Amino acid sequence: MFSNATRKRAVSRVVVLALAAVVLGSMVVASAGVAAAQEDQSDAEVRVIHAAPDAPAVDVYVDDELVYEDVEFGEESDYQAVPEGNQTITVTPANDSETVVFEEEIAVESGQTTVAVGGELAEDGEDLRVVGLTDDAELAENESAVRLAHLAPDAPAVDVTVNETGDVLFDDIEFGNATEYETVPAGEYELEVRNATDSDDGEVVGTVNVTVENETAYTAVATGYLDTEEAPVDEPFTVEVYEDGTANSTD
Repeated sequence: MFSNATRKRAVSRVVVLALAAVVLGSMVVASAGVAAAQEDQSDAEVRVIHAAPDAPAVDVYVDDELVYEDVEFGEESDYQAVPEGNQTITVTPANDSETVVFEEEIAVESGQTTVAVGGELAEDGEDLRVVGLTDDAELAENESAVRLAHLAPDAPAVDVTVNETGDVLFDDIEFGNATEYETVPAGEYELEVRNATDSDDGEVVGTVNVTVENETAYTAVATGYLDTEEAPVDEPFTVEVYEDGTANSTD
C-alpha cells in the first residue's frame, strides 16, 4: 500500500499536467452537450500528444461528464472541433473520479493547434514541458513539411541531419523548444538526431525513418531517456512522427 505522502506526491504530479489538461479537455468538448449549444460558432480544432514518459494517465471531464479517458504516454488524440468561448474542465487521475486535481474555466480560441506534453514530472514537475504548435504549414503541390519538438528530458541540444545527403534539417534545438516547419520534397528519409555542435556533426543519439507525402505536414517529437538506468521509468530515447491533419495547400 502507498503511504499518504506517496499518494500526495503522485497527485501533485498530475497537477503539473494542468496546462496539457486544459487543451486535452477542450479537445473533446464537441462530444459533450456544450458543443451542440455552440455548434454554429465552432471553428477551432485541437489535439494532444502525450510525450512525458513518467507522467500518469489522466481522465478529463466537461460539465461532470467523462469525455476523455485514461490518456497515457505515447498516445496522440484525434483533432476535435471545439466551440470558442469559456469551458469548465475537470481533471482527475485515471480511474479516480473522487480526486480532483484540476478544475478551471478556460478560454478556447479559434484555429488549429497541436499541444505536445513532454519532459518529465519527477518529484517537482520542474522539467515538464508543454509546447503549443500552430498547424499552419503552407505547402505547394510537391512539398511536404516537418517540424521537431525536443521533449526528451535528459537529451542535450540537438541537430537533425539527413543521412542520405548530410543536409542539416534542424540546428541546435534545445530541450523544451520546437522548430518551425521545414519544407522538403516528398519521399523517404532517414533522419539522424545528433548532439548539437557548431559543425552539425555530433554523435548520433537516435535515428528516425520518415516517409513524407505530398502536401502533408508532420510533427516529430523527441521523447524518452538517453540514460534509462538513471531514469524514473524504462522508456528509451525515440523520435515519434505524427501527421498533422491541418496543413494548408497553396497553388
